[in-house]
Amino acid sequence: MKTLKSIVSNPYLNLFVGLILFYSGVSESWDEFQKMENIRFGVHHGVILFSLMQILKTLPELFEGLEHINQVGELGQEESATDSVS
Repeated sequence: MKTLKSIVSNPYLNLFVGLILFYSGVSESWDEFQKMENIRFGVHHGVILFSLMQILKTLPELFEGLEHINQVGELGQEESATDSVS
């Protein structure tokens, strides 16, 4: 159960799934647009909306991770600078 929870809460996997869904929805919408006889709302519009929400949900987690990586890099540079001075 713990493994399943870690897979489902993985921000990179969620972003990947969101991007795949977004591509799929936009592709369907584009096909519909090219054959446009009249305006119809279909499942692909819901898929686009869901995928955008999925992508937006993962962005704060990804930026937080990048911020932590940046902080660790800065700490490493400070430590190496103090080691070379000593």
